[in-house]
Amino acid sequence: MNDGLFAGVDRAVFIVGFANKLRGAGISIPLSALNRAAASLEAVRVLTREDLYWSCRVSLISQRSDLATFDGVFDSVFASEELFLGNAQRNAGAASSNGDTNHRVRAQPNTPDAVSSGGGLPWASLPSVADGEVEQGDEHDDVAIPELAPSAEDSLVDRSFDDLDDDELAKVIVQLEAAMQVWPERPSRRRRLASSGDKVAMRSTLRHAMRTGGEPLRVIETKRRSRQRRVVVLVDVSGSMESFARAYLHVTRALVLAGRAEVFAFATELTRITTALRHRSPSEAIEAASEVVGDRFGGTKLASSLGGLLTHPRWGGLVRGAVVVIVSDGWDSEAPELTDRSMARLSRRAHRVVWINPRAAAEDFEPKVGAMAAALPYCDHFLPGHSRRAIGDVLRAITGEHHRMA
Repeated sequence: MNDGLFAGVDRAVFIVGFANKLRGAGISIPLSALNRAAASLEAVRVLTREDLYWSCRVSLISQRSDLATFDGVFDSVFASEELFLGNAQRNAGAASSNGDTNHRVRAQPNTPDAVSSGGGLPWASLPSVADGEVEQGDEHDDVAIPELAPSAEDSLVDRSFDDLDDDELAKVIVQLEAAMQVWPERPSRRRRLASSGDKVAMRSTLRHAMRTGGEPLRVIETKRRSRQRRVVVLVDVSGSMESFARAYLHVTRALVLAGRAEVFAFATELTRITTALRHRSPSEAIEAASEVVGDRFGGTKLASSLGGLLTHPRWGGLVRGAVVVIVSDGWDSEAPELTDRSMARLSRRAHRVVWINPRAAAEDFEPKVGAMAAALPYCDHFLPGHSRRAIGDVLRAITGEHHRMA
């Protein structure tokens, strides 16, 4: 039987690889979904890109809110139609074990017939070997499977932002923007009708009972409406954060475009850059934000910046009930007592405080710097946020899903 696109491909390994990409974009996928997806690929003869899309979507996605993210990841992985043309030499071979952990495959000749005999996939779980690695005339030599190299997207997942060039950073930002599908919410005072609400609407229930002789045969319930909760982001653009500042400005731009977010940059003084980041062009947005901030890459006055935000006649109200995200390494030129005072006041006014410190990714990191040590007790979440994978934890902390997914 022709296996279509999965000729010579381990379906379980393929599903695990694709699920890891979805998880990196923020979709929660249980183990049962992986089993279901692998079984569906065994049962269904996948021949086209559309067949693969629906098999994976029906098996792996259970939340309506995840559909847009799934489409974005699927399109980024399977964007090229050439992946579905003849490329069987990547998937050719049969795996066997020689009794230890060194699995081996039979090398196959690279011939036009082999190329046109079947479909190909972005990840070949049973890779073939190039002609140069097999002695001519001996097609039956066992050749050790080479270590599978990660795709270009996978190689960027765990790399620190300060190690990425502009092109690599642009790819990561596109993926982060696609993952911004969930926004933190807060309950409103207004209520709406609901089939399974938390309160009985007495007037509506009695009004309907008048149609049935005063017997309340239908109980009408309501539940609170929800509204988007504001997110306030403070990005440290001082000299010690120079290598990370540009990347975090891109991340905060995604928050501004996704929902109700206010962004401030600070070094020695506080500057609002929300309007500048609303440009649809990423490069223009970052350039505009850089022009607005006049004290970037200088010293740091964390306590004064926080105090200026809280006491500002217009900006101070933005913090009330908001999720406040502070992006800083905690290096401050002011006394730790001032930071302690400002953070205590901030924590009382904000709904949740999330601190992102890229230096925290180091194995030997300890928050012993005066300002950082003073601010830590007032933080609900303290995360490194130094890479694309780490930013996934930050987004879950912002939306309030951090504890549920832990």
